Amino acid sequence: MLGRRLFTAAICVSLMAAPAAGQSLGDVARQEAGRAGAKKAVKTLSNADLAPGAIAQPAGAAPAEPSCYVSKSKGTCISPEELVAASAAGVLTKQNAPLEQTYRAEADSLRSQIEKTHASITTLEGVIADQARSASDRTTAEKSLASARQILRGLERNWAKLETAAGNQHVPHKWIEPVPTLTTVKQ
Repeated sequence: MLGRRLFTAAICVSLMAAPAAGQSLGDVARQEAGRAGAKKAVKTLSNADLAPGAIAQPAGAAPAEPSCYVSKSKGTCISPEELVAASAAGVLTKQNAPLEQTYRAEADSLRSQIEKTHASITTLEGVIADQARSASDRTTAEKSLASARQILRGLERNWAKLETAAGNQHVPHKWIEPVPTLTTVKQ
């Protein structure tokens, strides 16, 4: 039953379209020619049609290479190499962040020992230079001074090792600052 209804509907549609189909093939060809003639000819340009100096960069386009990159931390322009180095240093610092307290504590301890040894050396040099002191006091002070200087050399070597280890771990130098006054180890 459904098939019969579809067939009937198809025949009705065909009969209604018959008056439109009465248009001749020649009429259709004339209409298409008129429509094609109504379109204007369009010329396509390429870069070869333009002079080399006439090619301009599109408005709003970024320059090929920026002259600098603005650093958020420094607030100034830096080179690409500096930007990469700062980024790499930041990553390594984040990896070493748990070590910060260890480095700070060790630096504080060494700095304190070096300062105390410097004060002791200054006191012993004063005792040796004081002619009012007995010879035995000055001799004892000379022996103590030699021992204090040896201890200072060891502490300064330990400080140099701490700085080297911090550099190898890419630890920020501010973690171990201030650097004590060193007398025997050159920085």
